[in-house]
Amino acid sequence: MHLFVTSLFTSFIVTVGLKGLHLFNFIKWHPVSFLKKLEWFEWTAFERWVILFLMIAIVAFLLLVVTQLLVMVPPFLLSLILGIVMAALLEWKILNLPIELSSIKKFSIPFFIVILIAMRLIVETARYRTKTLFR
Repeated sequence: MHLFVTSLFTSFIVTVGLKGLHLFNFIKWHPVSFLKKLEWFEWTAFERWVILFLMIAIVAFLLLVVTQLLVMVPPFLLSLILGIVMAALLEWKILNLPIELSSIKKFSIPFFIVILIAMRLIVETARYRTKTLFR
């Protein structure tokens, strides 16, 4: 139950963060535009954000379960590495950037910060749960 609530809270934080980044033009792409490609459903804007929220919650839950197993890695280092890798892969996939060093300049730093905050929350919660569960 604790992991489920943490994943929902993380998903809420990331979804609100993405909405804010899009609202204030910190990211050049729309966070829910991938659902427009699914033509067999007519999605309203609210439904698209709910679907994104649920997808992020599932990913957060899986990350919580996996990071509980990585006990030997310091939590700060693990959250930093996972956050940077995930944010970079997401930006490269969303923006269809070529794999070159000059593509790094097109990354959105506020997007990286939102992902890093979420990863810090996930990894620290998983570490706390591991320490309290296996005393």
